[in-house]
Amino acid sequence: MKLSGCCKGLAVALLAVLAGSAAAQSFGGFQAASIAPPELITISPGQDATVPLTIRIRPGYHINSHKPSEDYLIATKLTWDGNPLQLKAVEYPKAEIVKYSFSPKPLLVYSGNITVNSTFAVPEKLPSEFNELTGTLLYQACNDKSCFRPQKIRVKVAAITE
Repeated sequence: MKLSGCCKGLAVALLAVLAGSAAAQSFGGFQAASIAPPELITISPGQDATVPLTIRIRPGYHINSHKPSEDYLIATKLTWDGNPLQLKAVEYPKAEIVKYSFSPKPLLVYSGNITVNSTFAVPEKLPSEFNELTGTLLYQACNDKSCFRPQKIRVKVAAITE
């Protein structure tokens, strides 16, 4: 089928609108942050174990700190699933204080690569099948204009007992 000049222009415009709509709908799969592959953790019974987790934040984006400066912002939070280790503390890095056009006051954020350290108390006796820690990282990413819906990333860290 051959299209006239005006119909070709209309067809191109319609395709551009449809393509833009499809790109907007597929944004849900975009991750502004990711977790660097964690190192194997060596655990000693009866001693504390520290599990470092490196979070990589894409250039041009930031994520809210674990204690955001505004109530409407979602905090970055690392939680661990039940396991034989007892979580003692999760330590987040110091946040950056940055002023963005979409907020009337400066925000507390993370950008670039950050490390979150979790400390666990290791019991004297561990189940022989214990070989990994699992958890979830919750974060809300933003750019310099607006914030996006919160995202979750599953976390798995392999562990070996000494």
